[in-house]
Amino acid sequence: MAKFLSSLEGSLSEQPPTAPPNAIINGQQRDPSSLALPFVDGSNASSGNSIVEDSTALEQPRQRSPWNLDDIRFSFPNDLTGSVTREGEHPFASGSYGDIYRGTLRVRGTSTDVAVKAIRTYSADDGNDAEKKKRLKREIRVWLNLKHINVLPLFGTTMGFGQFPAMVCPWLEDGPLTSYLERRDDRLTMGKRLVLLHDVAVGLQYLHSQTVVHGDLSGSNVLIHGDGRACIADFGLSTLLTALGDSTFATTFRAKGTLRWGAPECLYLNDHMSEDGENVSRPPPTPGSDIYSFGRIMLQVLSGKIPFHYYPGDAPVVLAISQGETPKRPSGAVVTDDRWTFIERCWSSVDARPSDDEIVEFTRNELVQSVLHQV
Repeated sequence: MAKFLSSLEGSLSEQPPTAPPNAIINGQQRDPSSLALPFVDGSNASSGNSIVEDSTALEQPRQRSPWNLDDIRFSFPNDLTGSVTREGEHPFASGSYGDIYRGTLRVRGTSTDVAVKAIRTYSADDGNDAEKKKRLKREIRVWLNLKHINVLPLFGTTMGFGQFPAMVCPWLEDGPLTSYLERRDDRLTMGKRLVLLHDVAVGLQYLHSQTVVHGDLSGSNVLIHGDGRACIADFGLSTLLTALGDSTFATTFRAKGTLRWGAPECLYLNDHMSEDGENVSRPPPTPGSDIYSFGRIMLQVLSGKIPFHYYPGDAPVVLAISQGETPKRPSGAVVTDDRWTFIERCWSSVDARPSDDEIVEFTRNELVQSVLHQV
């Protein structure tokens, strides 16, 4: 049990695990680390069955991909230009911040699939490219220093994919959370869903501990490993792109991708003008706005549907949010009273939202209780 609880934290050695919650067993309070833990489907570890098909969700985290992050980062320069080969002329996908190409990174005679994220800006050349590239390099250095099992790593950058250096990251076959749920929702047990939520919570806690605000958390930038575990990608890009381009990104393109997940204080739904006719700037993303988005992720993972799924387009969602509406509680037992209360806390006023530690503790407790109910 102790190994299981440690693995659920998704933490590396530099991040100490959270203390495990106590449980009430037969009227007595007991530390879950003292229990022999059966898997979520009710079977014991010896049976070989587990929360996911390959048993990895409840095992100690291990290297999930053929790439070796330390080897790539410390044996090669951050500039990987010349080591990345693009697959196909056109991007595999496009998002609000740019285009994603599938490629192959070749190092030391071996190769691995990578995603190359090319930044797209929407403003005309203002002659300040040197300063913009300097800002981008600063942000990339921050990303390069991050190392956590629930945060998508950055291998380095490469030129040849646009005006600015493109970011080279591992390619995850199961893709974004939204499409993953669309394909597999009917096969996901509650235990698997809670594992995903705990992964996102721990990843977000780590980012905030490194003074990194995601700013755009949604079902499109939570990515899924082949073993059913989640990691967070694209953190900080919304703020960065607003600085690299102009307000067009923030006012138009951002809303199309993450409107359903965004905190209302950070959304650009209407043009607000001051009394003297000047645009009133919105507050930048904060850890609190990330917590709001986490509440939307909770709803999506538990229900299998995107927030406001009953609104087919963005226009009614904009209207709903501008009127203070939040997504409706799903029917059925997947969103219990406790879970719905916690989700609504995430959507409350900024000062009343849970902390990083609270979202980690809540998802951890829910997962442990899900397992213990099978005893």
